[in-house]
Amino acid sequence: MATSNLQAELRELREQMSDLKEAIGRQAGRAGYDARHRAADAWHGAARTAGTVAEYARDGADSVAGVVRRHPTATSTALITLGIIGGVIGYLVATSTPSQRDNRWRWN
Repeated sequence: MATSNLQAELRELREQMSDLKEAIGRQAGRAGYDARHRAADAWHGAARTAGTVAEYARDGADSVAGVVRRHPTATSTALITLGIIGGVIGYLVATSTPSQRDNRWRWN
């Protein structure tokens, strides 16, 4: 009698374990599907955003190219002026700080 009660309890525990495994499997499947779906949505959103950014950059480049084509002299003058200003600023920065000699590196 005691063994039959133990066997019945063991059978019941096995059934419960089987049900639990099935429930966990279903939940894992749903979680995997949800994760895949969210990742696909994120990927498509990023692709749309990248396309929009590329289109915006193309439009900007086209407008700058149009200005350069219409006013080539003004463009070259502006670029040369910016280059000269950059060179002057670089020269001033380089000559404004005197080089300090470090006494550790001198040989006595």
